[in-house]
Amino acid sequence: MKQAGATNKGLARRVRLLSEQDGGEPVRADHVSVKRWLDGTTRQPHPRTCQLIARALSDMLGRAVSLAEIGFAAVTEDRANVGLEYPEDVAQSVAALGAITELELRSPARTDLAVVPEAWSGLVIRWLTESDDRTGPPPESRPITMMDVEAVRDTTAMFSIFDYKYGGGRPKSLVATFLDQQILPNMPHVSPHDPVGREYFREVAALTRLAGWTAYDTGAHGLAQRYLTQAFRLAKAAGDKPLCGRILAGMSHQANFLGHYQRAVDLARAAYKGANGHATPTTMALFHAMEARALASLGREADATAALLTAERWHCQGNPENDPEWIRYFDTAELHAEFAHCFRDLGNSQLANHHAATSIREAGATYVRSLSFVRTVLATSHLQDGNLDEALHVAKSVAETAAQLKSFRVVSYLDDFRARIAGFSKDPLVKEFLEFVDLNLPSKSAPVSRSLLVA
Repeated sequence: MKQAGATNKGLARRVRLLSEQDGGEPVRADHVSVKRWLDGTTRQPHPRTCQLIARALSDMLGRAVSLAEIGFAAVTEDRANVGLEYPEDVAQSVAALGAITELELRSPARTDLAVVPEAWSGLVIRWLTESDDRTGPPPESRPITMMDVEAVRDTTAMFSIFDYKYGGGRPKSLVATFLDQQILPNMPHVSPHDPVGREYFREVAALTRLAGWTAYDTGAHGLAQRYLTQAFRLAKAAGDKPLCGRILAGMSHQANFLGHYQRAVDLARAAYKGANGHATPTTMALFHAMEARALASLGREADATAALLTAERWHCQGNPENDPEWIRYFDTAELHAEFAHCFRDLGNSQLANHHAATSIREAGATYVRSLSFVRTVLATSHLQDGNLDEALHVAKSVAETAAQLKSFRVVSYLDDFRARIAGFSKDPLVKEFLEFVDLNLPSKSAPVSRSLLVA
């Protein structure tokens, strides 16, 4: 309070205003309440009041203020809901993002957050039925420059390469740290209605999406869901419908991975319905490919094939020069990889093999993790064809790479392959392969994937 130059009455007034803005029960704070918080008469206010105090001081100081910093470290936050709600005001989204990064960086043991599938459905409804963002101006605006925008853009590009090449575990904490130290202090003072501010929001949304993606890749699914939710909110504030769709497509990918196949279909369809007419052909191709992946998981062969053909038609119309940076990875190799995944899940080993081999042949050296995924799909297609030796040979190459990557998703692909060869456990080559995997990928590194406890 001294740093912010806040009086008891001034802080109480801000807490009351924030409590009215967030749609909850109004907090009847006055200068006497603040005196009691300070002298310890009220040892610990209600958890929501503690969070409102932290938000009020964050606004005054222009930086994120944690609960621990103001003496409320013992407050047990509602972890089931933190970051999951779609905030009406973008300032609430910034506060939620701050709470998420604080959990990741300062309380890593408390990031075992459950996935809440219903939150995806609520987001789809808001996306398809709500009008454009109505966020008001910040209480204290500060100038933001294109250099600030470019700094965030370059950071996202750099950490994306780390993610592609080394797995999400390497850049994950770096992304969260950058958000915490370089982004969150600025966000309360930037307006998405200012042209440069809008660009800043767009780039911050893209970086927050990457924070969610790295969390997803390391098996921190609840954390990923929350990051992606706030990334969506920031992208919507920036008026970037294609990026909103990209984030929904990422949610679809995660939902499909966790076995929520129909929700994954809904998220992918929401992506292309909401972004159609705004997104580039390459981006639309991704949305339809995500729909195909989920439909293939449901065993709906005709629908999945139709979605794949739609994705292919869109992709053929694309021009990489017109694509935003965040979709340029989705090249021909990635499209073939999506085909391969779908045909594997549909049990069509020949087509899965063909598209996996084509993807591997055309893939760039940077996309090490993607190559590991598609090689595992290729190994599975060999297994489905009855070619055990070749399947084990390919899968062993994936295990060698996975030992160096920090990607629990790659490990989970190998877990899936190991489950498929369980019936051949007495075969000497299978025994040798399983021993190699156990030696190089110990069980303590195994991810929480489809067996994740979901609320």
